[in-house]
Amino acid sequence: MAEPEGRIESFESVRVSRVIPAPRAAVWRAWTDPEEKRRWWGRSEGLELRLCEIDLRVGGRYRYGMAAKGEPKGEIGEAAHGEYRVVEPERRLVYTWTWGGEDPSVRDTLVTVTFEALSEDRTRVTVVHERQPDARVAGVHRNGWTHKLADLALRYEPAESARAAPG
Repeated sequence: MAEPEGRIESFESVRVSRVIPAPRAAVWRAWTDPEEKRRWWGRSEGLELRLCEIDLRVGGRYRYGMAAKGEPKGEIGEAAHGEYRVVEPERRLVYTWTWGGEDPSVRDTLVTVTFEALSEDRTRVTVVHERQPDARVAGVHRNGWTHKLADLALRYEPAESARAAPG
């Protein structure tokens, strides 16, 4: 599996990219369908995506609520929310990102996710997260997006796909 490319271009902007071993339509669905997203988002960090609401349209909102695996089922410890600014199916998403509990300066940062078909079964996903308030927050977000893209790639590993297939 290819390692992710990740860098902080300046503390205001973070870019992380990874090739996912799946067709672009499947990768788009994994990113934008709540049930699909719950299967992979946060796994490498020991998190479960317990709340996943997505209104996928310009002006639509999303909310994610995460908790550590093993926490009581009603608990949600980490939350993110925002509004979709651009929705180009299977190509590009642009949305605001506010992370609950963080410093008040981490409000309405901007995330752009692109989905580039490299072949029938390989898609490059690139996340650019802009408007970082400082280098510390930029590092946290670079780490987070690196984990999320690793989780997404693992979603399409042969062993994972076999477990997810109806049987």
